[in-house]
Amino acid sequence: MHAHLWLCTVCALPAWVLAQQPPVTNLELGAGSPGDKQAHHRHARARAERMARAGLRARSITVEGRWAQGADLGMKVCDLVTTESIFAAMEALEAAVTRSPAATAVLASQGEAEVLLIQVDYDTRPGAQGECGNGERTVGITLRPYHVRVGLERLGDNVLPVPRSALASLYQNVPAPLRALDPQVGLSQDKAFGAAVSVGAEANLLALPTAAAESRRISGGDALDLQARRVHSTTEAFHRSEADLVYRARARGSPVDEYRLKWSGVQNLEPLASKRQSHAATTLGAGFTLKPRSGLRMFVDAGWRRVTDEVTAASLPSERTESRRLAGRAMMDMLDASGAGFLRTALWHESARVSGFGRFSRTALQAGYAREMAFGSGPTLGIEIVAGAGRVTGTAPEADRFFGGNPASQFLYDAPNSPTLQQLPRGPAIRSFGNAQASAPAGRGGNSYWHLNTSVALPVGAWSHPLIPDEKTDLEDEEGKPVGVKRLLRTQVDKSGPSMLAATLVSQGMSLADAEREAAAAMAEVKPAVHFLVDRASLYAVRPLLLLDAAELADGAGAGRSRWIAVGAGVGLTVVTATVEAGYMRTISGPVVQGGRGAAFARIVFKNLF
Repeated sequence: MHAHLWLCTVCALPAWVLAQQPPVTNLELGAGSPGDKQAHHRHARARAERMARAGLRARSITVEGRWAQGADLGMKVCDLVTTESIFAAMEALEAAVTRSPAATAVLASQGEAEVLLIQVDYDTRPGAQGECGNGERTVGITLRPYHVRVGLERLGDNVLPVPRSALASLYQNVPAPLRALDPQVGLSQDKAFGAAVSVGAEANLLALPTAAAESRRISGGDALDLQARRVHSTTEAFHRSEADLVYRARARGSPVDEYRLKWSGVQNLEPLASKRQSHAATTLGAGFTLKPRSGLRMFVDAGWRRVTDEVTAASLPSERTESRRLAGRAMMDMLDASGAGFLRTALWHESARVSGFGRFSRTALQAGYAREMAFGSGPTLGIEIVAGAGRVTGTAPEADRFFGGNPASQFLYDAPNSPTLQQLPRGPAIRSFGNAQASAPAGRGGNSYWHLNTSVALPVGAWSHPLIPDEKTDLEDEEGKPVGVKRLLRTQVDKSGPSMLAATLVSQGMSLADAEREAAAAMAEVKPAVHFLVDRASLYAVRPLLLLDAAELADGAGAGRSRWIAVGAGVGLTVVTATVEAGYMRTISGPVVQGGRGAAFARIVFKNLF
């Protein structure tokens, strides 16, 4: 069994680089002595030439990977194996993986980096008698593409225990409109909201004509993003509907990375302790994003909001309120230097005028940190810590007071501009209760709260498999030792990437100094995340979960305060692009709320289906 490698890095860079270069840059970076493209090509060609000199025919041609069977490699079974046919097949597979219209549109508009590795195995064992004329003079050919995509816009995506698929996703068999909409599907279970199904779609409307025309041009970095999401309970009458239309303009030569204008609409029917709340809101707003350095982004948004709420109960009259509000949010996302840790902080504030209640204001602060900790070469230990606090000043209606329970959103992992992160948290996160089930002693919500939540995912080596296996290749380093796949991929970003990208920018008319500066900055954005994905990420992993929550909810009207401590356990499952978390939390300290002291929860989310 013999193999050789074909490596390619596709870097879709931040808009300040893309502005210099309309087509997405496709860099073919080599190995050999790591970083030596010519040595790698000589080695790969020598392997193919040995097959060609032997006069062997291809008794089988197999591509392993999702949707890979539709790729036209130009080779047929029983064709004579030649150096040219092997390299043509590898180039065809590379094009199918990295140059699809959908992939190009996503890379150009969002800023992402891809690393592609194509491994070719030759099975030189004799074939069946009479196969392709003479089975003893045949060879089985297997192409294995490994594909890693790293997002630069939503940094939290890169530290989840579920990174992008390692097996190449070939897009040509999926309808272009479906690819462009980036559909998302999810399942969830909450004690109050019930079992629910979520569906969503997201698209850059400026890129849709580009994708439909099979063009590789981009829209200069600007985007008109449309996002829609619907969560519907299958056991209750509850639902959540969200829609956003955001125009994003990239800045040039400024500390401000992006300006945006936004319209959003929300219509929800959700549980509220023993009652129900109908909530409808429309927001017009603006914001900007700062990028002081690589791996750090700051989001500032403000807007005018019109809100209608109605709280109903079976035996009580409903409370309906209408309000006008000014709302703002500041948030920071930061990757640590290793790329394995992610920090997010957010501050929300809104001032409202409600008919019948007068004026009030609400403020909330939340911070979270997630890290994958490595111990040797095995799977990682995952740690998540989230803390938050909030306060209402003035007299607020019941719909705007705080209620605790299992949160409806993922603070650490939702997109920065998602509707769930634009609005204040509903109250303290206590996963042993259903959504918004916990109240202050008087039963009408609280005017202040705090909470602390921790999750630990324990590594089990026998229950996991690395995203990129550290297999040895036929290539040797300067000391004559075999070079592993992981080292080859790291080299693409650490050494070959900056120099090759700088050369590409120079060939497009940029000065050498400017090209080297922009190439170094662009690759520095990618390095930490790529290192984590290559070194520590899992293709699949089953990890036991240990959970702990502590929270307090207080009523400023003299009704006192409620404090809870809850513990639990569960299991987290990673399967390529699917995250499954399930567990049980039980309150061990604090007052009992409707539904008892314990609750099971489950969540399944699929992303980047195509």
